Amino acid sequence: MCADLNRPIPDIPTIPCFTECADAAAHIAKGAIVCIGTFDGVHLGHQEILKAGRVHADRLGLPLWVVSFHPHPRTVVSPGNAPLLLTEPDERHALFQHFGADGVVIQRFDHEIASFSATQFLNKSILAAFKAKRVVIGSDFAMGKNREGDSDYIKAWGEKIQVGVTVVEMFGDGEGSRISSGVIRKALQNSTFQRAVELLGHPYPVTGAIVGGMRKGREIGYPTWNLALSQVKLAPPVGVYAGWTFRPTPQPGMAYYGTNPTFGGNAPRLEINILGGSAEERSPRHPTECFWLTDFIRPEEIYYDPDDLVRQLADDEREVRRRLGG
Repeated sequence: MCADLNRPIPDIPTIPCFTECADAAAHIAKGAIVCIGTFDGVHLGHQEILKAGRVHADRLGLPLWVVSFHPHPRTVVSPGNAPLLLTEPDERHALFQHFGADGVVIQRFDHEIASFSATQFLNKSILAAFKAKRVVIGSDFAMGKNREGDSDYIKAWGEKIQVGVTVVEMFGDGEGSRISSGVIRKALQNSTFQRAVELLGHPYPVTGAIVGGMRKGREIGYPTWNLALSQVKLAPPVGVYAGWTFRPTPQPGMAYYGTNPTFGGNAPRLEINILGGSAEERSPRHPTECFWLTDFIRPEEIYYDPDDLVRQLADDEREVRRRLGG
């Protein structure tokens, strides 16, 4: 299993991130290696693309930049058919840095970008902005109007202007299928959380706005801060989880996602009890926070006796600490 599954990931990255390729130009001196894709999830297949890009960047002494897109292109080209996201932009930014990028553009995807031909986008956004020496893509990637710019098209473009193009084959998931964001979404929707995390190759990030709670956790010795998830984010299955937050050092936490029916809740949210650190480190720092889910502990249950709930939470805490290594 990937070593990153239980490894905290800093959620405040230090590498530059822009929403337009042109804005990156001032940071490019002698050229760059550029990985292009939507990269929702930054899963094991995407990591192979980043790894290939890093090899070329190190060999040539150039920075590695990643160009992703937000919102998901299908939001614009096929409204009503867009998937819920595995990773929102800030989460992707952190993951790109974690897996070796020196800079990121999460390109604003709109009707103007959607109308570009593949050549227009490659020339204007990749060649002009980055002075690209090599482009790295996945074998299933396609871009431009009507998705004309598949891997063969991009290789032909590169040959004409002497820009290298590396196409990375998306390797199997262990069950005879390619790894894809769609496969991972299905795993989450089918409540097979651990399978989803294995295919991601890292904990599942959940970012949300801090909202007020019923303060019941504080009364029973398990104070929480509560996150309301974005409507474009794919929520984890309902239940109890182990995970990490980074504040600025990693702190283990026990989390629950659901409506909290024991106390009559009706709005789904992520409730997080930080298990380590000082009182300051256990408190929310920002209007939005990120928590990285590593392990599904148990499904949701309703407790009619508060003492039963406290005993279960103590059992949950022991199991969370065991999963996280103490």
